Amino acid sequence: MSKYAEIIYPKDDKNQYPFKLSKYIYDRFMSRQQLNRKPKILDIGCSTGKALKRFNDCGEFELYGIDIRDEHVDGIEFKTCDIEKEKIPFPDDYFDFVYSKSVLEHVRNTDNFIEESFRVLRPGGMFIGLTPDWHSQYKYFWDDYTHVKPFTRKGLRDCLLIHGFEDSDCEYFYQLPFIWRFPQLLFIPKLISLLPDSLKWKTLEQRNTKDRKIIRFSKEKMLLSYGTKPCPK
Repeated sequence: MSKYAEIIYPKDDKNQYPFKLSKYIYDRFMSRQQLNRKPKILDIGCSTGKALKRFNDCGEFELYGIDIRDEHVDGIEFKTCDIEKEKIPFPDDYFDFVYSKSVLEHVRNTDNFIEESFRVLRPGGMFIGLTPDWHSQYKYFWDDYTHVKPFTRKGLRDCLLIHGFEDSDCEYFYQLPFIWRFPQLLFIPKLISLLPDSLKWKTLEQRNTKDRKIIRFSKEKMLLSYGTKPCPK
């Protein structure tokens, strides 16, 4: 699958979204951790490590990544791992954060994915994950033939609770940075979502136009899930 990224996620040098997403996740979940050392963060399905490096632009971390393919990522302690059936190749209680974006829908063995995330987190550490919302993306979920498992908000929230996470939740997440800054504008994507699907992009050239992105990401929500590994009592 050497061409997966360039076909599914064409390169867009002007796209500031990945950095804005990392900054949002950092500000909301990571900046409040008070440690006397650099936090350790693991990205499951890290690919070339871009998300990890963007987190490091927000605050200093020890960076770790795993992926099924050997990516040879500079500046990151990287190990290959098939999260479908293997243990994450790091010790118990090792990481302060486990992060994963757009990976869980590619894995049939959800139990191993979540159990291993729980195992390698230190007590008080947090899992943060993003995956497509089935209810708003079911018409196009299978357009990516590598998708194997859809999720709903309730199902993913229950999954974290069943596997031992506390303070767990799963919320609908719009990939629209102006909503993160101004939640009172949430009515805008809700109204835009009523527009016909035909107004989303149809060609590669349209994919990177601002208006087409706003239409698509108003109609297709993500699920943002998070939970904390309990501390011993």
